[in-house]
Amino acid sequence: MSEKRNDCVQNSISFDLEHWHSATLLVDEVRDPIDRIVESTEIVLDLLDRHDVAATFFVVGDVADEYPWLINRIHELGHEIGSHGQTHRPLFDLSPTEFERELAESGTAIESVTGEFPMGVRLPNFSLTRQTQWGFEVLARSKYRYDSSVFPVKTPMYGVPGGPLRPYRVHPGRPFDSSATGGSQRESLVESPLAVTNTMLRLPIGGGFYARVTPIRLFEWAIGRLNKASIPANLYFHPWEFNPSVPVSEPRLHRRAVSFTGIERLGDKVERLLTTFEFGPVSELIRAELGLDVFNEPQSRTSHEVSKRPSHH
Repeated sequence: MSEKRNDCVQNSISFDLEHWHSATLLVDEVRDPIDRIVESTEIVLDLLDRHDVAATFFVVGDVADEYPWLINRIHELGHEIGSHGQTHRPLFDLSPTEFERELAESGTAIESVTGEFPMGVRLPNFSLTRQTQWGFEVLARSKYRYDSSVFPVKTPMYGVPGGPLRPYRVHPGRPFDSSATGGSQRESLVESPLAVTNTMLRLPIGGGFYARVTPIRLFEWAIGRLNKASIPANLYFHPWEFNPSVPVSEPRLHRRAVSFTGIERLGDKVERLLTTFEFGPVSELIRAELGLDVFNEPQSRTSHEVSKRPSHH
């Protein structure tokens, strides 16, 4: 096993915990879904445990209501629990009032299991874009301290081209401009964007389809290039992407290709990344980048304590 790189950069790894058939391209395609959420999550927990890595799980509120014991288990293993909305509806399908309700209900669902209101949130389908930037105003009024929904590159489904690459405090009037705050701490919400390459032509590598089709050597090169520039890589995945037993035959061909291509290799790919680079929860990446007092509270879990996570074997 190779030694980890000595770039001294705290990257983050997170998992959007949802039913596989609730993905945007699949929600209208699968008529009689087979539930794989527990099986898929156990695969991911085993992977993280082998590398003694703590992660963030952004959990759909409906899943927390349905599987409270599973969410509690993840939490007790030392992983951070964040919100992924209550019903997995993207922001562009919601009104401000509906969005406010989604945030509150999912936070309450998670708090009822873990005893803690989640610090972070990730919107389904990375649906916080220039067209829906009003969502920042709702987030700023909520109890959440950070968001991780901005993909700083344009893709066919989402993205904020030219957006910041690093975590930053959100200015209410200029939410995609990391220089707008001048480092001021008066802004209460922090944004932690997903990873893209820091090249002239930005390429999405943060997770999902893009991570599954990116060759491992290119993936390692891209993260290494970010880290050499002292830019942390914020990666995301879904537990169902690590489970080859997820049914793939029902969706139409093009949607099946986008949703499932590369699943059989993703586990080995992430295993290699966890071996090579330093990873932790999204909140740890933010603290490492912006300072321990970024959330105006003492650090709840030090890097030493993360390495002491209890084994689930």
